[in-house]
Amino acid sequence: MNKEIVSTGHAISIAVLFIMGTSIFMGVPGESGNSNWIAVLLAMVLVVPLLLIYARLHILLPGKDLFDMLITVFGGVLGRIISCLYIWYTFHLGTLILRVFGEFSRSVTLTETPMIAPMACLGLLCIWIVKAGIEVLGRSSKLLLLFAIFVNLVIVTLAFSKMEYHHLLPLLDKGWKPLFNDTLGTFSFPFAEVVVFLGVFGNLSKKSSAKKVLFGGVAIAGAIIIMATLRNLLMLGPEVLSSLYFPAYVSAGRINVGDFLTRIEASSAVAFVITTFIKGSLCLYVSCIGVAKVFKLKSYRSVVLQMGLLMIYFADFVYKDIMEMYYFSYHIYKIYAFPFQVIIPLILWICAEIVVSRGKNKQIAPQSQR
Repeated sequence: MNKEIVSTGHAISIAVLFIMGTSIFMGVPGESGNSNWIAVLLAMVLVVPLLLIYARLHILLPGKDLFDMLITVFGGVLGRIISCLYIWYTFHLGTLILRVFGEFSRSVTLTETPMIAPMACLGLLCIWIVKAGIEVLGRSSKLLLLFAIFVNLVIVTLAFSKMEYHHLLPLLDKGWKPLFNDTLGTFSFPFAEVVVFLGVFGNLSKKSSAKKVLFGGVAIAGAIIIMATLRNLLMLGPEVLSSLYFPAYVSAGRINVGDFLTRIEASSAVAFVITTFIKGSLCLYVSCIGVAKVFKLKSYRSVVLQMGLLMIYFADFVYKDIMEMYYFSYHIYKIYAFPFQVIIPLILWICAEIVVSRGKNKQIAPQSQR
């Protein structure tokens, strides 16, 4: 099979939509009240060293994805065991994304429809595009990203008249500890989740720079998330904001331009479906790539349907209700995801530096003997 190649522009588009994902609609943790937008800025700064590690891995082991790196550095046995952990992480993350979409449908739009129905529709769409290939996902992302950015810019522009800037003051009224907790929560969800993108490194073109893709994705997605966070805060206030499950939808619903332009929350919901679709598709793609690498299958496409259907099935009971979903997302997830996002990549980077340097020394030794 010919290797699928993703250009830099398409890779950045996937990264931006992936990072935006469900966080653009669920909002960021709200313990710090009116300072939660500062937590987003701090989380973006905090993720920079992690992005440098990811980019360095791409330089050390060019043309290899996350699972190739693990097997190359840690060996066939240990590398495959750790690969199984990442298969679980990406699979689990995909189920959580589908569940967020299902909870949104049940609580906001399709209140009388069983939650499994919208999750199945989105899941089958993810299966279809992953079957089509990462190149198709990249081309689709570039087009869908333009629409998502346009919708967010229009909503922010129309929301100016409804913003109450006194909600910004006083800064840090709840102290540093809530801000620190929100920063860690926003770091793990959504910025550090870009570790999933390491599964696409093997598909980047030779001219592509992983550093450019990762930093470009975080910068663009971070700017949009900060913009949406400030919009929600200024329109709703910190008290109301902390009591809502989907603040972006509620704030968009309050926009009313001369009693003529109203009910534009449907547009924000479409943008949410787009980001959720891309994020779920990438999680499914990487988990299938992992299965193919661990079990030495000829193609990842042979397991896409099975993994996708399992993802839909697990999403139906992964949480008891929406309250449990939010508690896990903002309190448990940052602990659960830390090994996958920080600890294992850090160890992988250190070991990769050692393995690559030893390989160079072995090549230099015979040449010196000549």
